[in-house]
Amino acid sequence: MKPWLKLVLAVSACGLIWGGFYLDQTLSEKEQTTKKQEVKVADFETKDVLKLTVKTTSGKYVFQRDGATFDWKMSEPAGIRPDQDAINNYLSALQSMTYEQHLLDAQKVADAVKAGKFTEAKDFGFDTQKLYVEVEVAANKDAGTKARTLKVWLGGDVSIGGGAGAAFNALSVYLVSADRTGLLAVASSSVSSLKKELKDFRSRIVGDYKVADVKEFELTKNDGTTISLAKTDDKGQSQWSITQPKKVKADNNQVGLYLDSWVRLRADKVTEREAVNDQNKEALGLARPNAVLTVKAEGGKVIQTVQIGLTKDALYATMSDGSVGSFELSKFPDLVPMLKFFRDRRVFSGVSFNDIAKLTTTSGRLYQKEDRNWYPVDKAPAADPKKPEKVANEDVRKFVEDWEFATAEDVLDAGETTTPGPIGLEKPITRFTLSAADGEKNKFEILVGNRVHNNEKAVYVKRADTPEVFVMDAKWLDVLTRLDQGGQSPQAKK
Repeated sequence: MKPWLKLVLAVSACGLIWGGFYLDQTLSEKEQTTKKQEVKVADFETKDVLKLTVKTTSGKYVFQRDGATFDWKMSEPAGIRPDQDAINNYLSALQSMTYEQHLLDAQKVADAVKAGKFTEAKDFGFDTQKLYVEVEVAANKDAGTKARTLKVWLGGDVSIGGGAGAAFNALSVYLVSADRTGLLAVASSSVSSLKKELKDFRSRIVGDYKVADVKEFELTKNDGTTISLAKTDDKGQSQWSITQPKKVKADNNQVGLYLDSWVRLRADKVTEREAVNDQNKEALGLARPNAVLTVKAEGGKVIQTVQIGLTKDALYATMSDGSVGSFELSKFPDLVPMLKFFRDRRVFSGVSFNDIAKLTTTSGRLYQKEDRNWYPVDKAPAADPKKPEKVANEDVRKFVEDWEFATAEDVLDAGETTTPGPIGLEKPITRFTLSAADGEKNKFEILVGNRVHNNEKAVYVKRADTPEVFVMDAKWLDVLTRLDQGGQSPQAKK
């Protein structure tokens, strides 16, 4: 045989072998894909579901939505706010459920169940309805599927399991799916995720609003006091302000956290609205609520009103659907805070520290910033003016940086006489000044008064250019004293 012919035959043989291998691999992958699809109880995309009906021994629950981007609404029982995650998780559990056995010889049983003739399938436990799920799926053009309704019925236990008698623990249960022929056997563990009650589907979150939609709110306490806040536009930026009992600037972050805390607050237990009446309002602390939160949108339109009750055992709050949630007592101070929680308590609120480059202590000692470091300014001439010794003082750097965002424990406005003892700012125990490099621009003098009565860890502090008096933690006083004496901590020197 000629050499070129041998080469052609060899190449052809290799091609046939590789082609056979490729075909076998492709068929194998397709077979695996088919098996994977067939093993599911029902084929659907959760995003295409528009309606979900669940019937269990505890009741019937119906949920609907207009599309994948819309929230679920509960139409049966009507008026209850559903938990969005709970419904989506339920659909995901059903969509991913697989069966272990496909009993094609039990086709008559499956047909009887699908026709509603459950007594004809009593040998498989379908005569007593344990669970029925109906899913209405919209058409999906991308997937090429039409609108359809999927149905799943749960039967009795497969008589194979652990234990005996009353202690029998079935590993599988019978199931019929409108999407599949014959009778299916599925793992009991996967079915348990579908056996839900109303408490599993209903929302336990109190705040039924979006924080961005809130323009004002008020918190009225049973002692007759009311804290009101409103959001305004300040040079293109949203700014919260306290409007009652006094008009002062609020802390945007604190207000946002408070409103968000209600949206995230989940009840430990829910008393459904049908069970809430005049007789048990006393037990729920709602006969005379300890506080009432009213949340409003643009134009003063009320979004939600929350009544807050307090008993010796728990905290209660009304929900938007008329039910009442219960919570731990420890949450009360966070949900019904004092005025100081909302107000802006930053000593240097609205002050930019970009130009701050000098610190002057009460004795006149001066420290100045160069680049990012702070150095003492010694009035005495250096031994060698050409090579002055400069050692950065880390205590100064940290001291100044801490004051940029320093927040007081409380704020006393001008004219307030709520303190039982003297404030002591007429003759301050110490003081310091922060200023720009030229010593005049952005000059802020801080006066330090007496220790706070019944709170020796705090002192009264005042900016000379503002009327407010701040109650501050006094832990920084030791650092200030050390800087006034010209030193720094050993740790800072390292």
